[in-house]
Amino acid sequence: MNTQHHEFLTEGAVGLLLRIAVASRNPGAAPLEDELQRLSRYLLDSRATSAAMPPAVLASLLDLLADEVGTEAYETRPAEYRQVLARAAGDDPPADFLHSLAALIRDRQFLFHPNLTELPLSNWEASHRFSLTSAVVSSMVSGEYASVDEALEEILTSEHPDCQELADLAGELQRLLYMFRTPAELDSAFATVKPHVTHARVRLLLDAIHVHFAEQH
Repeated sequence: MNTQHHEFLTEGAVGLLLRIAVASRNPGAAPLEDELQRLSRYLLDSRATSAAMPPAVLASLLDLLADEVGTEAYETRPAEYRQVLARAAGDDPPADFLHSLAALIRDRQFLFHPNLTELPLSNWEASHRFSLTSAVVSSMVSGEYASVDEALEEILTSEHPDCQELADLAGELQRLLYMFRTPAELDSAFATVKPHVTHARVRLLLDAIHVHFAEQH
């Protein structure tokens, strides 16, 4: 079996959606409707993701996957996908559950998602939107380095002169400062999901990257 052919079911938007649906069944978890609005916000908030997988396309894909449940094609899908789908569906037939997800995503309310004040970041959304930021800032404060300066030196030079990931990180950091216009807004947004991500650390890291690119590139 070509595993790459099936990655979209486990690592792509479908896999993410099903993991979100599973998590929403946990006691005290956010309602699935809220999480679907976060997913819509995540998919529509980037030119790259909105072009590759707009919600309408995801809904159509879910309907196609629902129609193949119980067929030979379904049995060729990765076991991980089928297991997660079963957990997400709970007592509902998997096909019915996928069709219901598709219908919810097509609902008008998911085309106009709430802003970050109305519906704060969740842990999964923060992780996917700002994966580089979270990982790099975490390494800065992990105790791995003797000082912040040593951590910054490693971050800035580890890939030089091929600094594509550093450029991607700068984009994430700049996006954060655009989305959360004051230190208090940024710190509050991440306090419960990624408390190590703070305005002071974001600003410090972004300024260091700007200096690096100005002087070394």
